[in-house]
Amino acid sequence: MKSFKTILGIAVAGAVLMCANTSVSASPITVTGMQYTAPTTVTIHNDTPNETAYTYAGAFNTSDGTQNFASWCVDIFQNTYFGPTITDYSLVSGISALGAYRANALGRLATESLGLVNNATTSAAFQLAIWEIVNETIGRPYNLSTGNFTVWGASSAAIGIAQGWLNNLPGTSNYTLTVWQSPTHQDLAVFAQVPEPASLGLLGLGLAGLGLMKRKKKAAV
Repeated sequence: MKSFKTILGIAVAGAVLMCANTSVSASPITVTGMQYTAPTTVTIHNDTPNETAYTYAGAFNTSDGTQNFASWCVDIFQNTYFGPTITDYSLVSGISALGAYRANALGRLATESLGLVNNATTSAAFQLAIWEIVNETIGRPYNLSTGNFTVWGASSAAIGIAQGWLNNLPGTSNYTLTVWQSPTHQDLAVFAQVPEPASLGLLGLGLAGLGLMKRKKKAAV
């Protein structure tokens, strides 16, 4: 278990990255700030380990050196700093980082509500829901006011939205989850939407059509 430090920033939103099943070599990650201005502040408490912190809840603007994206905090036991480039991050699958149960629940959360994140309040709500899933005892109901992980001090709107999403998680997930892990800084999650079967079918038909056209051209020549 990583030692706890007061969280200075807390991550957010979804970006389309390739899902990694195993860790890759260390990569530079830079968190430049919150995705939405006037981010929500909140007090969070975790029973086991017993820690409390006053922090931001909301999206991080993040860069891996080649693209900019939004990430979400899944590690309440270390700091995130705005500005410095951290070079010890590795990308791993959500299952590898958090286990299958939590990775699946986070994918279902994203399926239900990631598309609804469009301001500081909904961004904070999504982050609160992530923390609840990651830190609540497996098998217990998701409840932001009771259990292993609790929150207070945030706007009632953000807490209410988050609890509503947690109460209505869909049965299946349309998202994959990857996690940027660091031994020295907060681990950051990224969600990627899985293409629907119909879209994959249309893509396959399109590729098949292109192949047929090429064969016809060759025959004509």
